[in-house]
Amino acid sequence: MCRILSYLGKPIIVEELLYKPDNSFIKQSYHPQYMSHLLNLAGFGMVAWDGVSNNPTLPYLYKTPQLPFYDENLRNLTKKIMPKCILAHLRGVEYSNKQIVSMQNVHPFVFDNTNIALAHNGALYEFEKMKYDLLEYIKPSYIKEIKGSTDSEWIYAVFMSQLSSPAGQISAEEIAKAIIETLKIFHRVRKKHNIIVNSPVNLFITNGEFIAATRFVFDFGWFPKHSISPHASYHTLWYTYGDSYGYYDNEYKMKSSTEKSSIIISSEPLTQDTTTWMSVPEYTLIIASLKENDIIITSQDINI
Repeated sequence: MCRILSYLGKPIIVEELLYKPDNSFIKQSYHPQYMSHLLNLAGFGMVAWDGVSNNPTLPYLYKTPQLPFYDENLRNLTKKIMPKCILAHLRGVEYSNKQIVSMQNVHPFVFDNTNIALAHNGALYEFEKMKYDLLEYIKPSYIKEIKGSTDSEWIYAVFMSQLSSPAGQISAEEIAKAIIETLKIFHRVRKKHNIIVNSPVNLFITNGEFIAATRFVFDFGWFPKHSISPHASYHTLWYTYGDSYGYYDNEYKMKSSTEKSSIIISSEPLTQDTTTWMSVPEYTLIIASLKENDIIITSQDINI
């Protein structure tokens, strides 16, 4: 199970999310609280948006296939930047010499000429059988952008191809429609190849103005013969929102207020105390947008 962290709201020192809480994002790479039998040792990536850098609609992008807890450059960077939105990913893969650990496979994915990023937690069973049937659903300009070997990058290419204008203003309704259509396409191709094995697809998508996240799995409960997939159970998804996130009353938490101007959506809570966190139900799409310093949250069931 990979781990994903997203944040939208008041500018925040990234170190407050990645390193300082007792179940910090970087700590989750080697000592996760959820699905602890799966470590995340195949790379780290992060995109971040702020309002003061050159061309603020485009994100900072930091990727490494190395272990993030040994990365001094990352730690130094997180002490300095204060973005309003981030999407960070810890990549986990099955322990096999067939897995490819490389820069091209590190999430989040951001194609050229767009500011939309995607990260994926999960795995599509027998993806190699499906792969080339997906080409008819991907715009030619995105096909040439695929550089790695992950199913996640292909999910991203299919998703981007469902958007009418990826570089322009995108409504929450259009994002939701594109996500649902993307899942329907994969469902169609899986059915064509008679693939019915449990395959989680927890997606995180953002352009710095919204965060969309899914808690979804294809064919839950079906496993390959004579083995149990490491992705057998539902992958977790949590969120917390309020005025601002930081160190309050001797602990890290989201500060309570009548104003809800910041939100964290992540694979697991950043603190062992989960009383201020809410678990997203299975088969749910959640979208958070920041409008006039107010977080607007919408959700819908995923029925395909």
